[in-house]
Amino acid sequence: MARNKTITIIFTIFLIIGAIHGLLSYSFSNFVTWLLIGLWLIFTLKIFENIKRHREFNSPHNTAFFVILPLCVGIFYSIWGFYTGILGENLLGGVYFSLWSLIFAFPYILYGSYSLYRCFKKYNVIYFGTKAVKARPLGYMLSFSVLFFILTYWITFYSAIESFPLDLNLLLLLIATILIVILFGFTNTRSSLPALTRDYIANRTRTINNLTTPTTQRQHVQTTRVTNPTPSTKATTRTTRSRTQSSRITPMSNKQTTRIKTSNTTHITRIKPTSKIQNVDKFKPKGSYLTLEDFKCIFCFKLPKLPEDRGRGVVVCPNCRYPSHADEFKDWMQTSNLCSRCSALIPSNFRRNPRVVSVKNYVTIYRHFLKKR
Repeated sequence: MARNKTITIIFTIFLIIGAIHGLLSYSFSNFVTWLLIGLWLIFTLKIFENIKRHREFNSPHNTAFFVILPLCVGIFYSIWGFYTGILGENLLGGVYFSLWSLIFAFPYILYGSYSLYRCFKKYNVIYFGTKAVKARPLGYMLSFSVLFFILTYWITFYSAIESFPLDLNLLLLLIATILIVILFGFTNTRSSLPALTRDYIANRTRTINNLTTPTTQRQHVQTTRVTNPTPSTKATTRTTRSRTQSSRITPMSNKQTTRIKTSNTTHITRIKPTSKIQNVDKFKPKGSYLTLEDFKCIFCFKLPKLPEDRGRGVVVCPNCRYPSHADEFKDWMQTSNLCSRCSALIPSNFRRNPRVVSVKNYVTIYRHFLKKR
């Protein structure tokens, strides 16, 4: 409500100033110029407001508001600077550049050029409201549109007006656009993160589980394969087996022991209970008092559950150790390299190969901490 009131006050002030100046000078362009100054100020305030809000949530600026609108504002105010009488005196000889262009157009020309760069180098998608388009094709389309518009504008006015000066802002934008398309569009390819499919999550889960599993959980007893056993070899095999079992394997209950019999070989395998996970403190969120809310996904705010989240996996931030679903973590890493919760920088190797924990194990982890509390 306060923001709308501020916008209304600014627009009214410049509307009144423009009307007074326009009537006194009998110039409609002066009236429009003051009106455009007010609109420029409102848009600039909106830019800073959106930047502040995006920084609060660590959100990348991959929206049409940040990518397209600044470029259009810079081009429009550059062209209007040639016709306005307010701050419109040319400061250079060969090309046109005035205080109007310096104040109102040049900052957005720079910001628009940087927006083109981010389309090719940083962003994967650009959002138009709730819909998203791929950033690289949009960057090509935006670049070619800028080049076509500037060249058409110059050719049209050169044919109609003799000694028509080139606008310095548009000239810089033309050069910057060509360089960006060549250096970061045609000749540069960005390495993409691996696709987070169910198979990838399953492989990463097995890898992490093997790293967090004690080395003694799976031990195979070596036995002697005998084709035609004799009494002496039977005694030797029995003695060897009993020694190996006593030295390598601790007593286990019937539920923890599985015997796999083949034709001439017997293996004894210890099954790891799902309730016992080594180094469980590595998955504890950094908080003095843990509640169920601390174990919810930092993106969808839902608790990992079974069987609803079977196959999705969980990724824990290496800094604050708060969890997120693996697929949502992957989507976030495409547009930001900061943790959405603690703002810590996620290492590049962790972004490409995140430590994915199965949902089943993570349910066991947070139940362990809540029960301990």
